[in-house]
Amino acid sequence: MNVLHTNAILAFGRVGVLPFFVVAGVTWLLILWRGQMMRTWIKIFVALTLLLSALLNFPVIENVALSYQDYGWYISWPLLRAISMLFGESIMATKILIILWSLGVLGWIGYTFNLSAHLPSIRVQLPRSNSGTRLSAPTKKSTSKPTIKRFGDESETTSSSVGSTTDKELVKKMLMSKVKDKIDQTEKKKSLTRYNFPSDKPTYVPSQVLAVDKAQSATVSETFLLSKVKDLQSKLAEFNVPVEIEWFDIGPSVVQIRVRPEAGIKVSAIENLQSDIALSLKAKGLRIVAPIPGTDCIGIQIPNPQPQMVRLSTMLGSDKFLGAMNDNWTNLALGKNVSGEVVVKSLEAMPHLLVAGATGSGKSVGVNDFILSLMYQNTPSEMKFLMVDPKQVEMELYSGLPYLLAPIITDPDKALRMLKRTVDEMETRYTLLKKNKVKHIDEFNAKQPHNSLYRIVVIIDELADLMMSGNKKEVELCITRIAQKARAVGIHLIVATQRPSVNVITGLIKANMPTRISYGVVSQIDSRTILGIKGAEELVGKGDMLYMDASTKYPERIQCPFVGTEEINHVVKYLQMKYMKWLNEEDMYHPELMEVIEWRGTVSVDFGGSDGGGSDEDLVEEAIKIIAETRKASATLLQRKLNVGFARAARILDTLEEKWVVWPQNGSKPREVLI
Repeated sequence: MNVLHTNAILAFGRVGVLPFFVVAGVTWLLILWRGQMMRTWIKIFVALTLLLSALLNFPVIENVALSYQDYGWYISWPLLRAISMLFGESIMATKILIILWSLGVLGWIGYTFNLSAHLPSIRVQLPRSNSGTRLSAPTKKSTSKPTIKRFGDESETTSSSVGSTTDKELVKKMLMSKVKDKIDQTEKKKSLTRYNFPSDKPTYVPSQVLAVDKAQSATVSETFLLSKVKDLQSKLAEFNVPVEIEWFDIGPSVVQIRVRPEAGIKVSAIENLQSDIALSLKAKGLRIVAPIPGTDCIGIQIPNPQPQMVRLSTMLGSDKFLGAMNDNWTNLALGKNVSGEVVVKSLEAMPHLLVAGATGSGKSVGVNDFILSLMYQNTPSEMKFLMVDPKQVEMELYSGLPYLLAPIITDPDKALRMLKRTVDEMETRYTLLKKNKVKHIDEFNAKQPHNSLYRIVVIIDELADLMMSGNKKEVELCITRIAQKARAVGIHLIVATQRPSVNVITGLIKANMPTRISYGVVSQIDSRTILGIKGAEELVGKGDMLYMDASTKYPERIQCPFVGTEEINHVVKYLQMKYMKWLNEEDMYHPELMEVIEWRGTVSVDFGGSDGGGSDEDLVEEAIKIIAETRKASATLLQRKLNVGFARAARILDTLEEKWVVWPQNGSKPREVLI
């Protein structure tokens, strides 16, 4: 301890040792409290160190005989030496510069932490009239030319007093209005456009924050393959179905045996023997692809006895994924197919994705893969996420990232309000594209680089909870509207559910979301619900999935890459260190969206055909006109005439009853009109 104290005196002087260790201790506590702001804390620590050094060395400046090491901090000597070289030996000039520099440091710290400063109010002393009466607005008689008051002249007419008072009031209001507008504009600009994120790509290096594959290729012993071929041919020969073995496709979790039936053998003959083939091959799960698209072979897929794990880092670092980034920045790393090839699909081409799978099949891991793939290609200025997680634990890992437009939503009512606001944003963007005479968000961003629009990806981890919350029709309508129109304005949907039933994945949703992924499901009915064909019930689980889009007639079997919770935490910490710096989590959220989500009241969705078409006041006025013309008052009449839902029509009728436009309900009798 004595050695540390002695060495500290050499750098900071006897007077400066204690302040230095106090500032250092406080800075260390702040770094422990807010680790993502470490760079800012270090900068402030260095600035305060130099500031206190210069202030404590004021006696040294006044008395040259004093030593830096005895009195003040020796580290400020280069700064004081530079000031003396610029301004000579002027003590006053040196002190003034140090004081101004100190005020600048304090102002910089206040601006860094967004400390509010109350501006002094502007007070204008109004002159009183000689009569002592209360000032009032000028009358018509007081419109004569006011007397010019010269220096030393104490007399002033009433009209000039009133006129000058009015002018000063106008000047006061004008000044106050300008100051208030300036402050509001500054605060708004500071809260919405002060975040200039780095534009470098990729956002993070996969090999540094994600785990790397130990084995790059899947291998299967020849003994295993030959035994399966022998069993397969012998079983098919029992049913007079001769085939030829064409090739083997070895994937991470599946081995596909390509067989070519001889002439005269129907494809359905092999499909009907699926259970018998599975029995002879002793396979836990067997799936027949008849035929393999683009070939004259039939694929018999069995589990790989030596499955290989696919890592997300391998997918992001592959040549195919990096090559796809040259075309667009919305690529999803789906995994590896049965041939071991990397499969990359663009969310822009989908343009929305419907995911289903039973519990434990790897559905949530796949959604995490999609999120990390999009973050890898885009900065927070280029892409934003809106996440709905009714289970409250799947997406909480991403909280606090600047990619989020709002906190992760767990309440169904808030989720519905968020979806409604997303629909409004979609319509607003279409209006913006129309004014600029462009058809796509990329064309708009190329035309308006300084006012570019970011893409929005809405991720719903469990759709069943929203559909069973009592707002099924509204949720379905919002999702359908976004799926129908939002592609051109850069809004995409990724909807996942573990309950692929017709009550959750309705026909309207399926019709507007042709791109679908199915992980392992329980029954063939669930497979037909999500994909339209059977096969998903035969998957082996652990990320094994079937992918199908509008361009493919048959689904493609893919092994989804695995990403663990620890890897996601590493990515989140890396992105927080890169983008958050000194920013708080609440500063990143969109203020208007936060007001909509946190608004407490009944949820109504106004899409001009469902439950709205205007405000309640406007609808009440229209309802009064309808009732006055028809002399009838009923909820069904208002529902039909105003094009609103029954609940809203009944609410409008209650309002008319309070206004005494109609008489209260009397049993089954029609309401009496009072106007």
